[in-house]
Amino acid sequence: MSVLARDPVTHSEYVAPGVDGPVLVACDGAPVSSEALFNAGRLAMRAFGGPLQVLGICEPTAGVAAGMDMIPVPADLDEARRASMVDDLHRALSISAAGDPAWPVDVQLGSPSRLLATEARRRHASVLVMGIGRHNPLDRLFGTETTLATLRESRVPVLAVGPNFPAQPIHAVVGLDFSVASVRAARLATRLVAPNGRLTLLHVRPRFEHPSDDWQAWDADYGRSLPPLFDQVRAQLAPPAGVIVETVTVRGDPASSLLSYAQQAQCDLIAVGTQRHSFLERLVVGSVTTRVLRTTRCGVLAVPSP
Repeated sequence: MSVLARDPVTHSEYVAPGVDGPVLVACDGAPVSSEALFNAGRLAMRAFGGPLQVLGICEPTAGVAAGMDMIPVPADLDEARRASMVDDLHRALSISAAGDPAWPVDVQLGSPSRLLATEARRRHASVLVMGIGRHNPLDRLFGTETTLATLRESRVPVLAVGPNFPAQPIHAVVGLDFSVASVRAARLATRLVAPNGRLTLLHVRPRFEHPSDDWQAWDADYGRSLPPLFDQVRAQLAPPAGVIVETVTVRGDPASSLLSYAQQAQCDLIAVGTQRHSFLERLVVGSVTTRVLRTTRCGVLAVPSP
């Protein structure tokens, strides 16, 4: 079940992820995606402690327009497609090195993004594992845009992985702006990093500079506030023995700076908090998360704001 907690850095209340909630893996049984998704699911099970459930979403077949009339879809067509996906998923679990035939499989008819977000919340999932592949635009559940659309709806953390996602990340970077969502992202990323791995807390300061005294004073105050904020976050992470936690501050555009650091440091995972302060931001999920998901080649952990 989800519980209400208070963030010690921001002092804001938020809904914590489900304790021992299931790890929900969105998959359609395609070979190109299944292995990476099942590996990520196993990683999440070890990190968060819940059982794994596989969920496939089969979009209903649209009717075909013929002039002014609509040709109806045969009543049993979608059910046959749903049953076929069930078979594909069971087959993928049986032949995948990372799969387990004992994992429960469920396939539902509906809109993938909306139904995945709804099911993750209904089941009190600790995390929703999805794809971030770009090789096959027809692979619905392993595509970046479907993942972004799900994030617009989701109130559950989403772990998006590509085909080369490792069994356990060695180096993860967290885009930390000290919001509730970004601090939660840091907490969850700490659990995913391998023993003797490294977690980098990256804060991007505004790059705009002005020679006025007011700007210089504000910038100096900003700089002095960062060390105690970093210390508060580090104190609550409780990383496993051997995991190194480091802090980095750079100036620039948040998305570009985060992506540049992740690429140069050869990170396996980027963790970000997603903010939703307005209708427009809910539509785009936040520019940083959108750019990261569309650009990076490593895994992404996106944690929604309360």
